[in-house]
Formats: sequence, C-alpha cells, structure tokens
Amino acid sequence: MSGFMKRVRFSSINALYSPVPSTPYVFTTSTSTSSSKSSHSEDSKDSKRRRHVSKLTTHSRNKPFTISAPITRIHYLLAFSPYQLPPLPYDLSTNPSIVKSFISADLLFEPATDPPVSSLIITCPHLHWEFSITPMAASARKGGSHVSVLDVLYALYRGLRLAVHPLEYEALPSPEAIANVNEAYYSRCHSIGEANGRQEELAKGIKRIDFLMGRNRFLGLSKKSSRRDDNRLVWELNAS
Repeated sequence: MSGFMKRVRFSSINALYSPVPSTPYVFTTSTSTSSSKSSHSEDSKDSKRRRHVSKLTTHSRNKPFTISAPITRIHYLLAFSPYQLPPLPYDLSTNPSIVKSFISADLLFEPATDPPVSSLIITCPHLHWEFSITPMAASARKGGSHVSVLDVLYALYRGLRLAVHPLEYEALPSPEAIANVNEAYYSRCHSIGEANGRQEELAKGIKRIDFLMGRNRFLGLSKKSSRRDDNRLVWELNAS
C-alpha cells in the first residue's frame, strides 16, 4: 500500500387479595343460656364460616394466570459458547455460499431456532445498527416460513455490506476508532487477490463490516432477555 495515498470513500395487571377478617364473637357471663340459643349460635357460626370459605373460593376461581412462553433455543451451528470454538467457522465479510462447501444443505436449511420463528432481530455491541431476519425465498421452498440457519448468515452478510454514511463515519467516538475502521477497510479490500476486484471494492467505500474493526470472525448468537413490542426475540452477535 506504499504506492498510493490512503483515502477512505463512502459510496400485565396484578390481582390483590385482602385477608379475610376474623368474625368477632361476643361472650356473655349469663348462665341462663338455653339449648335453643346455643344451637342458634352454633348455626350462626357455621353459616359465617361457610360464607368465609365461599368468599375465598370465589377469589381463588377468579385468580388470573399466565402461560409462560416456551423457551427458545438457537441451532447449535449458530450458538455462542465462550469456552469452545464456534462450530461454524465463518468470516462475516465473505459470502455465506462458502459454508456450503463444508456444511450440508440439510443442516443449513434447518430452523435457526427451536421452536421455529418467522422473524427475529440481531444486535451487536460493536455496532449501532440492528438486523431484522426473515426467511429468504430459497429457504421458504426448503422448510416453510421459518427462519433458517442460512437465513441468518445471509441477512448478516447483506446488512454488513451496506455502505456507511459520512455522518455515521464522523460520529465515531475517537480518532483511534476512526483509524481502526480505516485499517479494517483497507485490509478487507486488499485481501482481494485480483487487481480489478480490489480496486472496485476500494471504490465502494467503507461498509458496516469495517465498523467491526477487523472482528469479522463469527462466534455465534446469544439470546438477550428482552423481546420487542411485536414479540420478536432479540439475539446478540458475538464476533472476534
């Protein structure tokens, strides 16, 4: 790169229950209590007890309940494990078609999650963009309307290939970050062996993939605890 000047380009409701109050009983010191009065008193006590039980039973029947959403698991090819090598060796800057050379099509078209979902969102701590994942036409022909493993890879690749706006570049937090993005841009372009292809890629300018600052190795997805308003799951991209 010594022969030219480096120049970057841009082309629920909670139910509350009150405690049941105890029934006050009046005691008398009179010794002239008839058996009929005693019987009436016992009947009255039993009636009050029954009313209390009925009150509790009614509250119990009306108690709201919710059904927990099923646990969603990620496909092992996409799963992030901090203590193991990723099962899918993939460079996020390359076309996902390359993985077809060492991963069977049947596996790649399997659902990305269990149970399968029709869409999901991926975020990354190194980027301020998010990626919405939906089934591709090819995937739909193979497995229906669910998001597949290959859908995830292609959506990330397409999203990271988008050009960066100059204002996004200027918003980088520090001169060091700018230098790292520039280095990632030139390194990515000059990794292309063919001269014309290399020049074409340089002319396309900085892309979102360069904002990873060289962390292009796919390590997998980890589930975030939040769901969006549309109930879509949010997953986090891990890269190094």
